[in-house]
Amino acid sequence: MTRRGRKPATRSKPPFVLEGIDHILLLVKGMKPAVRFYTSVLGCKIEGRLPQYGMLQLRAGSALIDLVDISDERAAWAVPPVAGGRNFDHLCLALGAHDEAKLRRHLARHRVDIIEERAHGGSRGESLSFYVRDPSGNVIELKGPPAS
Repeated sequence: MTRRGRKPATRSKPPFVLEGIDHILLLVKGMKPAVRFYTSVLGCKIEGRLPQYGMLQLRAGSALIDLVDISDERAAWAVPPVAGGRNFDHLCLALGAHDEAKLRRHLARHRVDIIEERAHGGSRGESLSFYVRDPSGNVIELKGPPAS
């Protein structure tokens, strides 16, 4: 038992192979200067545009950098609630092939709630993602591989 009277989570090997970072999402103030920096200075290539979210995707090697322009009213969903706030929305980890039911059980066994799940595109294509929070409240997206 822990000091709080709860049993510690059972240690178990994750039912997936972690393959790397799929994407990060950064909040920017002004899309044009951000795109100029990431393309001209860092060599990223524009991968896709999601104007309905005030968002643009850049290819950074095998991963993506998603930029959300919080000065765009369509990006109101991403504006930090506190002045100064945050500049990091979530980290997306690319998972190898796995059994979805086993992954769900693994998270539950470790008392990790899935706060959102949905299928959408990423650096490897369209696939199902589970969003969870780390102990500090940071959002981690666990993104499976695209269907064969």
